[in-house]
Amino acid sequence: MTERSNRHRVMDDSHFWTALAYGACGWLHDSEDASLRRFWIDDFLPENAANTKFGVDVDGIAWVGEGPRDQHPYRFVVSIPQKMLGRWEQGFTIEQLVLDEVEQTLQVQIVGERRVA
Repeated sequence: MTERSNRHRVMDDSHFWTALAYGACGWLHDSEDASLRRFWIDDFLPENAANTKFGVDVDGIAWVGEGPRDQHPYRFVVSIPQKMLGRWEQGFTIEQLVLDEVEQTLQVQIVGERRVA
């Protein structure tokens, strides 16, 4: 078994994935697109990480809730920028979230939180 590279350590960080699910729920709840407000995220289950020109893309299964009881497995990709690799514990903000109900996919782009000195 090979050790994960530092760039892919986020795959094993349950706190990151819990925080992302919580943040995605808030993003959907507050969306300007009223049709997205009925969705929520129960969990992200990462499966693979791929290096990209901009950082790392992690994909897997997200359990997406619709209304009070229904949940469906969606394929997800979360793009983590280079500057955040190894520093996601310092916090992040969801820059963009795209939920495709027909294809059952979810794309999330995050950015590091800006610190005010």
